[in-house]
Amino acid sequence: MTYDTILTALADPTRRAVLDRLRGGPMAVGRIADGMPVSRPAVSQHLKILLDAGLVSVQGKGTRNLYALVPGGAAPLGDWLGDLRADRPAPGPAGGLQRSLTTRLTPAEAWKLFCDDIAIWWPVARVSLSARSDGALPQGVTLDAAEGGILREVLFDGTQGDWARVTRAVVPEQLMLDWRLGTPDGSVVALAFAAEPGGSRLTLTHDADDGDTAAMWDTVLDRFAAAANSSLSNF
Repeated sequence: MTYDTILTALADPTRRAVLDRLRGGPMAVGRIADGMPVSRPAVSQHLKILLDAGLVSVQGKGTRNLYALVPGGAAPLGDWLGDLRADRPAPGPAGGLQRSLTTRLTPAEAWKLFCDDIAIWWPVARVSLSARSDGALPQGVTLDAAEGGILREVLFDGTQGDWARVTRAVVPEQLMLDWRLGTPDGSVVALAFAAEPGGSRLTLTHDADDGDTAAMWDTVLDRFAAAANSSLSNF
């Protein structure tokens, strides 16, 4: 699927509202249409466009068809938008790496996107335990952004793989992680969310700096920036 097809699908506010409703999980068309300012047949037409764009999937369950978001469905658009970023990653400090980007979100909104909505934008096809092992892609990614919370992937069979443990959380300013993905012996990742005129700045530091680690965070933060700066945090 090309990014222009996705852009066309997202141009309509009703289709964006449909995607927003599907954030809560699979739904039948009647439930999606409930309370919307358009008819159920119109919602069905919008769903067809979203299906053709690869943003949603449909699965029969009994007598109903359930629609759901496709994980990573907006990836082509996110990758294209990421290439437009003016603030490319900064060089890292000695003994580690540092990346910094600006968004038009407030620190609280950026925190929510990074922590609460991580499953929507995280590039699981390229950054996950499953991607490293050539296994099935995760069904989802979850982050409990509180001290002692876990960042993990969940597979369709219910198995889980932990990536990191939260060692410090100051909402919406700072998140520190004992990071294990790619550094099984442990490393330290710190994220800071700071207000700036017109939005906020996210600064990430990682005390492990090699080619794989740098590529991982470049991929992750490009996807995050694309979602944040294009107001696609719902997708």
